[in-house]
Amino acid sequence: MSDRIDQQAVGERYGAWFSRGPRGAVMRYLFSSRGLWILNTPYRRILASARITAADRVLDLGCGIGNILIALSRRTSFTAPPVGVDVSPVLIEIARRELSRAGLSDQVQLLVAPATQLPFPDGRFDVVVTSHVIKHLDDQAMTTAFSEVVRVLRPGGRFLMWEFKKSPMSVPLFWSARTSGLPPPFKLRDRDTLAQALTRAGFSQVAPVPTGIFLLPPVPRMALLAQR
Repeated sequence: MSDRIDQQAVGERYGAWFSRGPRGAVMRYLFSSRGLWILNTPYRRILASARITAADRVLDLGCGIGNILIALSRRTSFTAPPVGVDVSPVLIEIARRELSRAGLSDQVQLLVAPATQLPFPDGRFDVVVTSHVIKHLDDQAMTTAFSEVVRVLRPGGRFLMWEFKKSPMSVPLFWSARTSGLPPPFKLRDRDTLAQALTRAGFSQVAPVPTGIFLLPPVPRMALLAQR
């Protein structure tokens, strides 16, 4: 697997994966707010660790089709609309349809943007969340993305991320990627590697968050909560 990962190409593969044929329909369900209990089974527990309130300005980094944003907006009446960014215009368009279906079009803002170049001023957000996105960034892009998160967070802001975990039990993920067409490439990392990268980017505290059990795929995950 090449060390360099083309973010744009990954986004295009995801866009095609979600928009074409019967498989696209299945994926849109699984990755929608309706399918959160399947692919992001313990998401409520993980999100609770960020202590998100109605007053927080929230960014979902790599929001995909908006499942986390919809879940957050259904349970919290935010003072300022939460924002989602994704590198894929196709996924953002699907997310807009999902928001409309949920009656939340006016309560969430969506933008096309890569994780490495966020179109926001310094200190714009109180909380940044991201789920299953960091694996699609090579080391250089990950470093840049973490620095961008630091930049757009206010002092004391929180960054919550969860991801597949590098471990011997992660082998099935590589196998399923080859057989299912999951957009490669990706790079799994262990918790220490990510924690050290977050610290180097400028976060003052990095703590592990219990993830609980994920139903699908049955591959180890990890979550970290970092404070600027």
